[in-house]
Amino acid sequence: MKNMLPLVAALALAWSSSYTVMANTPLSATRNPVDVTLFVMSKCPDAMKCEAVFSKVFQTENLPPVDPLLSYIGSIERKITTSTSISSLGDITGAHGGSALIGTTTTTTTTTVTCKHGPLECAGNTQQLCFKKYFSDYRVWVPFVITMNSWHPVRIGDPNYAREVAERVVKDGDLDNSSLVSLLDKVDDCSKGQEGFDLLVESIEHTIHHGVGTSCTVFIDDKKRCVIDGGVWRECPEGSTVADFVRSIKEAALGATRNLMSRRLLRWLSTGDL
Repeated sequence: MKNMLPLVAALALAWSSSYTVMANTPLSATRNPVDVTLFVMSKCPDAMKCEAVFSKVFQTENLPPVDPLLSYIGSIERKITTSTSISSLGDITGAHGGSALIGTTTTTTTTTVTCKHGPLECAGNTQQLCFKKYFSDYRVWVPFVITMNSWHPVRIGDPNYAREVAERVVKDGDLDNSSLVSLLDKVDDCSKGQEGFDLLVESIEHTIHHGVGTSCTVFIDDKKRCVIDGGVWRECPEGSTVADFVRSIKEAALGATRNLMSRRLLRWLSTGDL
């Protein structure tokens, strides 16, 4: 992990320079962004290496529009408990006399999330999810993750560290100071409360749904593309360099564009309407 920190630190600094989104390309006008999902764990060295590579992918000039996502790996356990309480309505007068009893049954579901590297990793995952919720532009939240990885990665999961990283990343943004502080406070509240816990559960369920258990696993256009495990890229038939991943994204965008044009042509042939 120490060997990769200079690389990750350099990438974090690179994000502070100007960045141009090529939003007026023909591809952006004809299709939705290409989904790029990294299945990760916030304290995993392989995840950090994977995120460092894709931070460079996302800065590539003329890259088609992308929709990056970090989906977190963990386990979820739900325990259902049922309790019944009996209460009396008191004496009931009538032909037979006696009293009435009412039984009330309460069912409670307790959800527990476990992360491979412990509670601090769960906290780090949640902090990244909450930051992304309130700063949804990936040109902001990706640098947050990269800076968290490069600055003092041993502190990932510490709420004070998350706030320090957030302030460092957004300090040069377009928001006025009061609006910025308000958003950062919302991130903090989210990270510590039910809102963040729900985001974490949703993210882990997404990972489980895709059958992924290795950090970091890469999906492009909802298809498994590559895995890095133990510092080694594997299951990458189309290569594992920045250029290889950029090519895969461009191919996914081009394929979707061709499919869209084919559907439009068929509709025009059948209805005369594009």
